[in-house]
Amino acid sequence: MRGSFKVIPAKSNTNKTRRFRAEIWDQLQYFFQEYNDHQLHGVIYFKDLLDWEAIKKAVILSIDIVPLLNSRFVLNCFRPYWQGSGNYQEQDVISLSYATKPDQEINRFLTAITNELTGPQLKATVVRCSGKDALCIVMNHMVCDGAGFKEYLYLLAALYTRQYVQDTAPLNFIYGSRSSRQIYRQLNFMTKLKLFFLPNEPLQNRNDIYFPLSQESGQATPYILKHKMPPELFCRLKKYGRDHAVTINDIILAAYYRALYNIVDIAPGNSLTIPCMVDLRRYLPDKKADGICNLSSMILCHIGSEIGDSLEDTIKKVNRAMQAKKQGFPGMHGLATLNLLFRFLPFSMVKKIIKKNYVNPLIGMTNIGIIDSNRLRFGNLFIEDAFVTGSIKYFPYFQLALTTYNNSITFSFNFYGFEQDIETIKRFFKLLDDELNKI
Repeated sequence: MRGSFKVIPAKSNTNKTRRFRAEIWDQLQYFFQEYNDHQLHGVIYFKDLLDWEAIKKAVILSIDIVPLLNSRFVLNCFRPYWQGSGNYQEQDVISLSYATKPDQEINRFLTAITNELTGPQLKATVVRCSGKDALCIVMNHMVCDGAGFKEYLYLLAALYTRQYVQDTAPLNFIYGSRSSRQIYRQLNFMTKLKLFFLPNEPLQNRNDIYFPLSQESGQATPYILKHKMPPELFCRLKKYGRDHAVTINDIILAAYYRALYNIVDIAPGNSLTIPCMVDLRRYLPDKKADGICNLSSMILCHIGSEIGDSLEDTIKKVNRAMQAKKQGFPGMHGLATLNLLFRFLPFSMVKKIIKKNYVNPLIGMTNIGIIDSNRLRFGNLFIEDAFVTGSIKYFPYFQLALTTYNNSITFSFNFYGFEQDIETIKRFFKLLDDELNKI
């Protein structure tokens, strides 16, 4: 039986008069739309059926709690901002689909995009088939990064659950600062000074190495292809990491390197630099941001032109490279400069500077991390699986994404391509499996 739980209906939304600051990463994600669809994607697979009315109310209330979700991005030559959009139609944000081929319906929904100029910045659907539901969510990457998206999922789960459980304790969610200044507040003057003089990290051979997707003429199709690592392999990786003082991320990155060297055309003596996303919440108390926001940067892993004769050799090289990066404010390179640019220069000028000087990596990797099964609870429903993945890349950009749920990793590649590319990705997943199974 549902508990007492007040939900503000969409028609009474008072967000329309509110204006919100567009933070640095919001604007950068807008710039990056020439490289990808700048959307975040997530799916939660249930063993049973969600209560349709309860999940609908939870989604609507979440949009009131996170006001940027019901806002539009307003372009301004000097300083863009978020403006509350006011009323929205329920069907614009949440729908129910009955499917005989749920995987196809999930992929069709996930490859849709939000419109940052009109809002809302979120779409959700429940895909129902054979007595099971999958909750699918697409959110504008300008609102938050992968870590922020997971926080949104936990909020949504809590809002759903509270309709069934009487809980008088306040909801543990604060919509606070979204600014990078929350990081700078933790640093002393000398550290801030050091950050200003940190050099940007160059990408080696940026234009020479790319993943071999087809380059046909015609309209490319968006795909999200995923692949599961079984729990037993995950446990082996954890044991290996403990025994050899390396991280699971080091192991996967090493296997990624070796799989890429098997499928990508890399000339002798040439080398591949792989950018890896880093969560800047590492610099905050308890690694918690004040609000749902973008606080991600990247570090570059460069291991030279020789990857080693074995997976173990490559793991050692990756670990040494990553440990060196972690000694020098990982992810903070160039941040001080960006803060100055966005603070003092007009948006139109910053856009030109970023476009001229930013080199977008052709091949990358992002570990979105662990989805906390203790926080992702929708009433008493059993969750079979869950994964989060990032933007869908335009050719020639390519990125491996991974999330962990219940001791199992989901790998995903999101790309615009053609049907024959699916076999190339499947072959790559096989190469990745072969490397990881050497542990």
